Amino acid sequence: MTRASQQAKALQDIRNHASDEELKRKYGYSQAVIQAMRETVSRELHQQAASIDIDMEGPEF
Repeated sequence: MTRASQQAKALQDIRNHASDEELKRKYGYSQAVIQAMRETVSRELHQQAASIDIDMEGPEF
């Protein structure tokens, strides 16, 4: 598996709610790398939500 395909699969696993332990075991990533990847996924989700105008903060009362 190439490095790029491994990273793509790990990002997809994060999107599918894989645990840190699962990511460490499956890909050998350190906690810092996993955290950076989780932040990347979070930014992607917020950008997608902004592009379709979904309020990620929740409802305002």
